[in-house]
Amino acid sequence: MVGAAAALALADDGHSVTVVEAGPGYSDDVSDSWDLRISSVHQANVDWLQQLGVWAAITPAKWFPYQQLSVRSSNGVQVDFAASEVAASALGAMVENLSLQQALWQQLAQHPRVTLLAQQRIEQLDSPQQRLRIGDQWYDYDLVIGADGANSQVAQLAGIGMRGWDYDMTCLLAIARTEQPVPAATWEVFRPCGPYALLPLGAQQVCLIDYRSQQQWQTLPTDAQVTAELAAVFTAHIGAFTVSQHGRFPIRRQRALSYHAYDSVVLIGDAAHSIHPLAGQGVNLGFADVQELQQQLREQTTLASALAHYERQRVAANQRMMRAMDAIHVGFSSQHVLPQLVVDTGLQLLKRTPWLKQQIIRQAMGG
Repeated sequence: MVGAAAALALADDGHSVTVVEAGPGYSDDVSDSWDLRISSVHQANVDWLQQLGVWAAITPAKWFPYQQLSVRSSNGVQVDFAASEVAASALGAMVENLSLQQALWQQLAQHPRVTLLAQQRIEQLDSPQQRLRIGDQWYDYDLVIGADGANSQVAQLAGIGMRGWDYDMTCLLAIARTEQPVPAATWEVFRPCGPYALLPLGAQQVCLIDYRSQQQWQTLPTDAQVTAELAAVFTAHIGAFTVSQHGRFPIRRQRALSYHAYDSVVLIGDAAHSIHPLAGQGVNLGFADVQELQQQLREQTTLASALAHYERQRVAANQRMMRAMDAIHVGFSSQHVLPQLVVDTGLQLLKRTPWLKQQIIRQAMGG
């Protein structure tokens, strides 16, 4: 998604762009049910995608705006953040990744300055000559943008190292249909073993999220056991529901040791950084990378200067977010009295300080 958005934004700026996609690219085969891979896109990025002409192309049933975000500590202190508090209609939207990818690919396929190479991979970089090989064919380039995920082949070919670690946690995702309507609000509840959360996907459609240690989830190997455990956690909040599908993935924090190389290769999105998904900021950070890179390419007189400025700005911003997610993960899940006191006191302060709440809401909207 991030790479396709970058391609579209830069093509709109007048650059000739070739998109190399390992997958099949665009497909008209859209399932009626939601896929497990879902992103929470804050409102500023929804507006940006609308400007790119992408948002209107997303299947209407595969995105859903939300108006409220709530956080509850392990001691039951809860703070609600509502769009109405800053005179806004929504904080952002939940969107199915596949539908957003298809909308982006559809726009790229129609763009006169974009060439699409589906089911292809970059196999070799000749950085001194600024050439790359795809299959048996060599292509010249001015800039290679690596947006190929946490196991970025572009980063490997460019010799860019990675640093990171596992959280020893697994995130379980489940798509469910509720018997009763649910509000257009996303929420997260913290507990010592890991948080659980809900993403609204429709009036009676939700994504349930449950973070626990890998060992804990391994003790629940069957679908029936997982469904029963989800019912034990979520029924008190949303009533009875039916799970249609579920899946799980390990949580890892990782960052590239450099965001660019050879003044002609740059990394964006998960290829440059992957964070704990607590606040759903992964795709928003990736879109922020795209916007910063686009701005620097517009403003700087040389590519080397643009990449250096891009790295300086985005490393600082992404590192701040990564440290914030680590602090939330540790502080909210701690069983010790002092961290719990700090968290609860902070939440109580937010409840009594409207201007501070409004500032956080604007930040959550991408402002």
